Amino acid sequence: MANIIETRRYIKGSARLYLKTPLLLKSGYGDMFSDSTIEKTYDGESIHINGYIWSSLLRRCMARLEEGAPIAERIGKYGKDREGVSPLWCEPTFIPARGLYVRPGLAVDRRYGSASAGALFNDEVTASGLELDLNWNYFLSADEQEEETKRLFLLGLRVATSGVENIGGGWSYGFGRIGLKEVRMICMGLKDEKGRKALWRFDKTVFDGNQSEPLPELKKEDVLAPWKTIRVEASILPGQLLAIQSSFPLFDPDEEIRAEYPDSFVYKGYIVDEESGKIKARYLIPGRSLRQALFSVPIERKLRTMGKDICYGMAGERKLKDHSCLKCSWFGSTDRGGMIAVTDALIKHENKEIIRRIHLCEHSMQNINLFSSEYLTAGQFAFDILIDTSIDQENSKELEDEIVRVLNEMRQNGDAPPGWHRLGATSTATGQVMVLNKPEIKTCGVIYG
Repeated sequence: MANIIETRRYIKGSARLYLKTPLLLKSGYGDMFSDSTIEKTYDGESIHINGYIWSSLLRRCMARLEEGAPIAERIGKYGKDREGVSPLWCEPTFIPARGLYVRPGLAVDRRYGSASAGALFNDEVTASGLELDLNWNYFLSADEQEEETKRLFLLGLRVATSGVENIGGGWSYGFGRIGLKEVRMICMGLKDEKGRKALWRFDKTVFDGNQSEPLPELKKEDVLAPWKTIRVEASILPGQLLAIQSSFPLFDPDEEIRAEYPDSFVYKGYIVDEESGKIKARYLIPGRSLRQALFSVPIERKLRTMGKDICYGMAGERKLKDHSCLKCSWFGSTDRGGMIAVTDALIKHENKEIIRRIHLCEHSMQNINLFSSEYLTAGQFAFDILIDTSIDQENSKELEDEIVRVLNEMRQNGDAPPGWHRLGATSTATGQVMVLNKPEIKTCGVIYG
């Protein structure tokens, strides 16, 4: 906390950001006021990111750094014996609600491996690639140095762009990761008229003459709460099919109108094209599907085979204070967050095909129904795995080893039969995945962007 009354100087910052991954939208119910989620405005024309969300992001990023910990302590998580207000003020952000779409989801019962009863849900998300601004004022105390504090904010933004922290929820499924285009900062005084007039302004004239500042490199020894990132490059196994299905299509404005459409579509999501700035529909594999099918399920199967005490994630099955299940510790459960996050994978060099199938009666072998589905017959994709090792350093190395083991099993001529690991709507017969690169683990590094 800080005594704002005694403040004489402040640092004004403005960062031009973009969404590396989709942003998850949530809302309260009825007249409930929600101060920690991202919502649309009442007219549905804009997305509103309030200042609390930005302040929380910067605090969490600062708290991961040894030098940034004192600032993080000043910003928030107030104790009963502390007085004052936060010295960080963040301006709300409004961005046009472009490229919104609904991403279907289905919770899987861990005991039986089938869909849980009543577990169908929908998440509303934004297109990735949307640009947005983060504007803030940080009121300096008497003992804080201007240049050093500016450097710490740049380090905090370096942490934010690494993907270990997000906004809007859905951390485990790769939502809400941000990238940086440019950032400007200037220190101003409250004693002079110019500084007072510019206090709540963030237009270009305020930063006139200030160039965009580069982000400093992050050293491992400077990080209090470390994390690890694995970049994975993969493809559909040659000669196989992939069906991450959706019951409704996302149309690309430039897409040719087909004479017919299948009953189920290969999954698409919206992105903002970097060159044209237009919304484009792209084939993708949701991070939720990758996380669940390729890592959570096979690792849980191995732990059970080894005789580990693994619960089934049922509500009330375990009490939080004595819950020692490795599966829940690593991948999360109803009453706790997980340690691993997986981002979406955009498909490139894709081929698609509509396949018609016949549903036969298992008794008479007569035709019951004729239906068709869209499948990908070829495609390459890449995604990132983030492991927050600061949550449970004791077990994080074992999780890391298990993730690398599964990735090595999916490599060409790997440790498992080809197509052993599968995902998608018809994974009993399709969905074989092959990893193309050797897993490379980077500590506290920026992998994608």
